[in-house]
Amino acid sequence: MKTPVKTYIYLASQSKRRQDFLRQMNIPFRVVRSRYREIRKTSIRPRELVIGHAVGKARQAVLPKKRNLEAREFILGADTLVYFQRRVIGKPQTVQDARKILVEMSGKSHWVYSGIALIDCRTGREIVGCEKTKVWFKKWGLDNIEKYLKKVKPLDKAGAYAIQIQPSIVARYQGSLSNVVGLPVELLRRMLRKI
Repeated sequence: MKTPVKTYIYLASQSKRRQDFLRQMNIPFRVVRSRYREIRKTSIRPRELVIGHAVGKARQAVLPKKRNLEAREFILGADTLVYFQRRVIGKPQTVQDARKILVEMSGKSHWVYSGIALIDCRTGREIVGCEKTKVWFKKWGLDNIEKYLKKVKPLDKAGAYAIQIQPSIVARYQGSLSNVVGLPVELLRRMLRKI
């Protein structure tokens, strides 16, 4: 009987939420830097945009000199954005931007897209995937939004919100919850099985 090959991931992302998901999946990983710089092009469809960014992050990851040679190694790149009224909403630049985004999206629905790219370090094979989730916001006034902005750190979050922080600004969602948090784990599992 063959011993199952261990999986080891180089995560080309500084996101604490993505790191938490990999821990929950019991996948050993190491955070690595990526030289890739995102450019938000409004002319590109959200699916192509998040996949393009995920691939760019994975391809330009800086791997350590000392590697985990006892395991099957993969580089993981990921990108998440909010798509609202035919506009891409990324991470806000300032708290004022975050406030404006949340006021505008209050009581309305939007889509959350996440792209994933996996590169097999041994073969160089790449596979990509995308997940989307529909999210409805509660109808919140400025007072609730101000209180919310003090709890959440909006500048590192697409759409300036975090579905997991209570009280939640989200009324309901349809699709993958982990996708909205920043890494669609169901999609990642399917991709790892495939590759």
